[in-house]
Amino acid sequence: MLRVLDDESAIKKYRRQFIKSFKPFINEKIAVNLGHPGATVKAKVSWSDSLGIWMLHEKISDSRYWHAFGAGKPTGASHIPITCEINFPARGIDRRIGGAMAADRGGRVYVVHRGKIGGGKKGVGKSLFEDHYRGVWTTMEDGPVDTTVALIGILNSPRFVRQVTQFVRKIDTIKNLYSSPSSQLEITFDELCFREELIGASHAQPELDPRFVCDHGLIVKDLYDVLSRRGLKIGNNLEHDLLIANAKGDITIVFRVITDALPESIQSGAGQLLLASTDLQGRPRLILTIPEFIDEILKAKLKKLGIDVLVYEWQRDKAVFPNLPVLIC
Repeated sequence: MLRVLDDESAIKKYRRQFIKSFKPFINEKIAVNLGHPGATVKAKVSWSDSLGIWMLHEKISDSRYWHAFGAGKPTGASHIPITCEINFPARGIDRRIGGAMAADRGGRVYVVHRGKIGGGKKGVGKSLFEDHYRGVWTTMEDGPVDTTVALIGILNSPRFVRQVTQFVRKIDTIKNLYSSPSSQLEITFDELCFREELIGASHAQPELDPRFVCDHGLIVKDLYDVLSRRGLKIGNNLEHDLLIANAKGDITIVFRVITDALPESIQSGAGQLLLASTDLQGRPRLILTIPEFIDEILKAKLKKLGIDVLVYEWQRDKAVFPNLPVLIC
């Protein structure tokens, strides 16, 4: 189980690392009016072309570190809303603050979120987050209590900035789609499409071991990008990481992504792949996506179940799929 960090010097150290990780991605500073008409402050936000998000960070008095993020490039001096904040207390434990840092027994430091996503809109808050956010959830030792939190990413990971960026994009979509009663609240899958905000588990499904799963959403997105470039019709939903449909709209291939090659993870992934595909018409190909090659005996067992194996590797912060051309001709 993760344990929240409450030591002032540790929080200060890792907060510096948090900010520093974004610096190579910043292209320019843009002057904006931050907030909404009637409640704005003038600020200069840092914009990243490659990430597609802006950010602003400050220390608020002596109580907390403030980090605001937004999706989409602001125009000069425009009113822009904050998509989400990932704030940390300057010291101790403060459950009123949305963000926190936590460590596992191996000394890895994680950035987590308690689900407090304000923004001035009716219906936007912690309950909206818990009802609609899909990602990595875990249990954290939060002083004398245990708290379920959303795991944003591992601070030392070469993919940490992408993990934060994906979190910001998901919050942006959730706020836009679900913050007011409308037909958009009904999630339907009649027309196959890819929705990044659906990647991951719900609040009711916390992960027991968070070491590997922070990369799950990135791998799914990278696989989607590769398949899209091949001109395939691809989508996802709450049960399937990715689906491919033919010209008639029939599902022909189903993907399941796992983030480690432990035997129990492969068994679980194979079982989920089989169960989640039982309601699909026809006999779609089932492909289990894993981070390394597995022995031929296990591969043969999966083949008997009708499951092919797609291996991914990391090139910098991107997942690549060397044997994809063999599987998808």
